[in-house]
Amino acid sequence: MKSFRALLLLLILIMLASCGVPGVNVTVGDDTTKPNSTMELKPTDAPKPTTENGISVVKPAGDDTTNTQDNSDAGIGGKKPASTDNGADAKSPSTLEDVMAATVQIGVLDATWQEVGTCTGSIIDPRGLILTNFHCIGDNETGEYNNADGIDNIYITLNPRNPPKFQFIAQTVEADAGKDIAILRIIATTNGEPPANCLNLPAITLDTASQVEIGQKVTSVGYPGVGGDTLTIASGQVVGFDEYSMSGQGRTYEAIKYDASDSAGISGGPIINEQFEQVAIAHAGRSDQDKGGKLSLARPIELADELINSADLVRIPGCNGAAAAQLNGPAQPEDPTTNNGGNTDPTTSETYDISGLLLDSVSSEPIVNGYVVILKPEYDWADVDYDDLETYVLLAVETDSNGEYTLSVTDEMAQSLVSYGLFADNYDTWTGDAVDLTEIYDKDTDRWIDIYMDATK
Repeated sequence: MKSFRALLLLLILIMLASCGVPGVNVTVGDDTTKPNSTMELKPTDAPKPTTENGISVVKPAGDDTTNTQDNSDAGIGGKKPASTDNGADAKSPSTLEDVMAATVQIGVLDATWQEVGTCTGSIIDPRGLILTNFHCIGDNETGEYNNADGIDNIYITLNPRNPPKFQFIAQTVEADAGKDIAILRIIATTNGEPPANCLNLPAITLDTASQVEIGQKVTSVGYPGVGGDTLTIASGQVVGFDEYSMSGQGRTYEAIKYDASDSAGISGGPIINEQFEQVAIAHAGRSDQDKGGKLSLARPIELADELINSADLVRIPGCNGAAAAQLNGPAQPEDPTTNNGGNTDPTTSETYDISGLLLDSVSSEPIVNGYVVILKPEYDWADVDYDDLETYVLLAVETDSNGEYTLSVTDEMAQSLVSYGLFADNYDTWTGDAVDLTEIYDKDTDRWIDIYMDATK
């Protein structure tokens, strides 16, 4: 009988061991086998009951919807995700709507924090990092920002049928004048106060791994002047490559040539592929009215890698407990009523003669018999009939044997956006609308910044 009871007890133990009993560990020698489960709850991970409408509810671990999201360790949220083992991307595919939501207009501020122009940028991190061109925020020749604090306004498109709305103030934190690339961080809302919490903005996906090829379809997104006040999208394809420097300091970098119809204002905007990933940064254009041609230029996104990695370490107000940015504030504008102790009639349009150089972009040799042209305020280059050029031109000056030219500029011209062009035999013609002449004037030397032209190939 005892043998039968012992046998029955052994049989019960074997049956228990073979059943999946929750919470039971069966130890055999040194190995511990736990029951199948999608998650092991540790004491610190255990969900705590909350009260909703008088009912005690236990939420899954990690799901605390009552707390503000903390993105302090988020990093660059827009980089193309690495693929998982089964080939699926860790992030949902981007859409055109995602790209439009992550594209911003930048209000360019001068030394007195007055808005003097616009550019485009793309949000590359949901905490508020924005990628754009250096020439939107500073002077490529000197490497200096337009104002001492590197401050600019940020406009967000809430509805693509309407102009963007002023939402934030941003500050340049990483920049390279030669590459013509800059990264801004959002530091305040429109009232000048830092965001109360870490932002969670839509961010564009960056494809820094794939190489852009000739014939590849691309789309530019941004705020070109030719598109008016609303967001504009233009499709085209990559038609070639070039190398040159924006700063004229000897360093050259790859430029992607594409044929989408862009104009001033698109600078800094995202160039995306068919997967709606940013592959380049729009930053310049070339046109030749005589030959009837126009091309747009962009910097490949991988040129921004080093700057992006550095910007990822920047503390952003509203995140990580980062404090508000410490700013010097806008420079005080000069009093127009004082001039060496005398009075100046503010309605008087004083004329200034300022010289500059027109140079070959490769050899830096002077370009002789080149022309710098400014159109009358009521015209832009799309209006011009080249058979009747004199009707449209306000000012045209020719370079001398040293490649030097002298512009006679009035206060009114210096304070307004103008249509500006460069012409020379055997060189690519450059024309641009809504050009701010103060951007190519160096106050320290009282000269126009040297201008470089590309020889016709």
